[in-house]
Amino acid sequence: MGATQQSMLSHLEANGVLHLTLAQIGDLMDIDGRIKNGDESGWRGDPSMGIFINKLSGQFEVWGIDRVGCEYKACSSDTLDVNIIHKLRDGDPVRGDPFQKVLDHNAKIKADRDSLEQDKIREVADKMEWAIRQDFGQHLGGRKRMHAIPELPVKEN
Repeated sequence: MGATQQSMLSHLEANGVLHLTLAQIGDLMDIDGRIKNGDESGWRGDPSMGIFINKLSGQFEVWGIDRVGCEYKACSSDTLDVNIIHKLRDGDPVRGDPFQKVLDHNAKIKADRDSLEQDKIREVADKMEWAIRQDFGQHLGGRKRMHAIPELPVKEN
């Protein structure tokens, strides 16, 4: 399942009559079997789903039947390849709530932003503390007073 997989059918070939080779028919049946029975990528499988070709849009669509008996489109793709399985896996509501994923992602972004802001505030506070000590240190018995007047060497007789 490398990233350089070549798609079997393009959406242009899906318009009209399909002339499929035996290898393409086997691949189509393999993907249909993966949709129905599950896949090693994490897709759980759904026997009510099937793969269809939409001649108007030229896309391959996976349709299923929900618990109430209504048909729904689970995903669509321009090419007939393993990316259809990945779309099904990523959009599976049983596997993980997609809304919760978005909320978690947004919370992580906010926490990272807050952490970065706190780091900047700490840096500015350190610089301000140093500047205040430099400016008012002589009044508070600090550094400038101690080192501003060096002790003169005492001449012993």
